[in-house]
Amino acid sequence: MDQAPDGQRTPQQGSRLKISEIILKTSRSEEMKAWYRTVLGVAPFFERTPAPGTKPLDLGGQTRASDLKMCFFRLSTDFPYVQTIGIFEEPGIAAQPGKGLPGLHHMQLMCASFEELIRKYEVLDAKGLHPHRSANHGPMTSFYYRDPDGNNVEITAQNQETLEAMAEFMASEAFLRNPSGVELDPAAFVASYRAGTPLEDLLRIPA
Repeated sequence: MDQAPDGQRTPQQGSRLKISEIILKTSRSEEMKAWYRTVLGVAPFFERTPAPGTKPLDLGGQTRASDLKMCFFRLSTDFPYVQTIGIFEEPGIAAQPGKGLPGLHHMQLMCASFEELIRKYEVLDAKGLHPHRSANHGPMTSFYYRDPDGNNVEITAQNQETLEAMAEFMASEAFLRNPSGVELDPAAFVASYRAGTPLEDLLRIPA
């Protein structure tokens, strides 16, 4: 365990890192802002537009926020591990990221429960946002969406009830053989859940 006998944090605890910010650069910040506002269900907590004619400084290949049109969405206030998604509008960004170029593969947004995941799917479906992929990975079930710039956004929930159960599943030979799980038809999957199919049956992955 990481807890020292005297109640003080060990060096391992003190050095633990958690994701606190994801910043996306785009050429269409307003469209991106509207999409993330819909998906996240929150408004930006901070927005800023620089003065007209502002030219971004190049600081070793990275621009600074104060030179760009920007907004931030707050996902968690679990201090000090606050979690934020930011959108920066940068000059020269292509309308669509090129396939095969290095960059973001996907981001994952965790729902509090399986029921919340299904509700999120239903809310987004009613607003015309549909997943391009859905899968039961074993540890988690996920719906994958594309934002206006083509970034892959995974909205997921835990299939297991405890961290120990999740860790045990991920250490299994079955997960080692097939970490992707099974692909799902999202509409049929959600309909089956709403019809009362037991979760044990709904989430079973064939051997």
